[in-house]
Amino acid sequence: MESDWELNADVVVVGSGAAGISAALAAATHGRHVVLLSKGEVGGGATALAQGGMAAAIGPDDDGSLHCSDTMQAGAGLCEPSAVAALVAAAPNTIEQLNRRGARLECTALGLEAGHSRRRIVHAGGDATGAEVHRILAAALAASPVEVHCGTIALDLLTDADGRAGGLVAGVIGSSGQPLRTGVVKARAVVLATGGFGQAFVTTTSPAGITGDGLAIAARAGADLRDLEFVQFHPTILWQQGARGRQPLITEALRGAGAVLVDAAGLPVMAGRHPLGDLAPRDVVAAAMQEQITRSGTDHLWLDATALGRAALEKDFPTVTAACRARGIDPVTEPIPVAPGAHYACGGIRAGLDGQTSMPGLFSVGEAAATGVHGANRLASNSLTESLITGHRAGDLLGRHLPEQRRNLRPPAHGPGVSAAHRPALAEAMSRHAGIARDAAGLRRLLAELNSVSPSDESGLSLATVETVSLHTASLLVATAALARAESRGCHRRSDAPTTGPSRHSVLRWRNGRIDRSEQPIQEIGVPA
Repeated sequence: MESDWELNADVVVVGSGAAGISAALAAATHGRHVVLLSKGEVGGGATALAQGGMAAAIGPDDDGSLHCSDTMQAGAGLCEPSAVAALVAAAPNTIEQLNRRGARLECTALGLEAGHSRRRIVHAGGDATGAEVHRILAAALAASPVEVHCGTIALDLLTDADGRAGGLVAGVIGSSGQPLRTGVVKARAVVLATGGFGQAFVTTTSPAGITGDGLAIAARAGADLRDLEFVQFHPTILWQQGARGRQPLITEALRGAGAVLVDAAGLPVMAGRHPLGDLAPRDVVAAAMQEQITRSGTDHLWLDATALGRAALEKDFPTVTAACRARGIDPVTEPIPVAPGAHYACGGIRAGLDGQTSMPGLFSVGEAAATGVHGANRLASNSLTESLITGHRAGDLLGRHLPEQRRNLRPPAHGPGVSAAHRPALAEAMSRHAGIARDAAGLRRLLAELNSVSPSDESGLSLATVETVSLHTASLLVATAALARAESRGCHRRSDAPTTGPSRHSVLRWRNGRIDRSEQPIQEIGVPA
């Protein structure tokens, strides 16, 4: 296998968000040689953008059983009880550890978000919690012995003849449009912490680099993938005519503080639709908004936060206020135009809370992984908490027990790739047929479009092509899973199958260019079989 460069490590971590950095730090604490690859600068993913905060049952009127109950209720029957219980139990100590590292977290005036029965959202800087978490983790990473390589994208797993992971093929990113300089990282364990695939849709809260790279890598290697049809659409993304790609998130903590979703006439959208009104779970609110938008023939709705007043908006929601004003909207005096947009992948690479996947030597943490915590719809502010917990658990496990070194490594077979010119059309097709409302006919059309794209004809491998291939792979997997699940549950809603069936996970496995699907019962989750 030809390569321009080679690295050797005990553990290679892909991704520099909360999950990836936590895994790297924990493994390095045990003296492991850790290499961390980051496609962009450290922290260029979703972590630093998180506005809401971290959920933890630390309030005087709260306890773990209530947090568990809220998580399970939001997950619509697909949460793994033991995974949820472990997350909830670890959350308070995770907050304490961040504070001991110097985080400026507000742990007394707790926030309220959709789906929570108590105020349990720990936040920082009003609506800048993710930025504070990233600040602390980045400082710890800089002071650690972890070997960091920015501007480097993982391309494929290296496996032995028995399908056990032993490293990665990766590419160093040069100037725009230039071919990647490929090389290999040999390691006894690989941790994928690459986030989701929000960029597969026209509008999203995800940064430009969140293109499903880890999911595609795991799929090509034959790892189990779970519940990919469940893509959470955040109800309130700042709307702008003709917008594409990442758009500013309007945190639902605004609704927790009293803001109200309204239509063009100023009437409340959620009135009478759910007992929690504007604070119903995200899947419920997003579906109600989409129904109202479709029925009225408009492009968006409005979030009226004017009753909160200038002082509260500027002090408690400075990020949202600044984003609105940058687009000529003053939330102090006028409603904010909003519409749902792709936000979070509830499914992903099948993994336990310690990151172990169905493939020996391969670990996955954070949004890239499907641990059983989120089920069919993520409870607000559980994701940042989960990323910190699963990242630390995976790194700690690898610090104590490393797999043996693999030999005779090779990457999976390659196809011709997908031309980057297709990326806008792919996003249009995904938003049209695999968005909030889906049906079998639309999903079949989507699959036909995905299967008919022309291959890439470029002579060298570019970043644009790699990302398009990843998005194409993620889209194929989501469409396949969504077509096969003929029911409506959580954030997967089929207009042609509106009822809910038995609670079963869907498991996909890519084999020789074919996607095989099976079902798995809800069970106590440990190391995947």
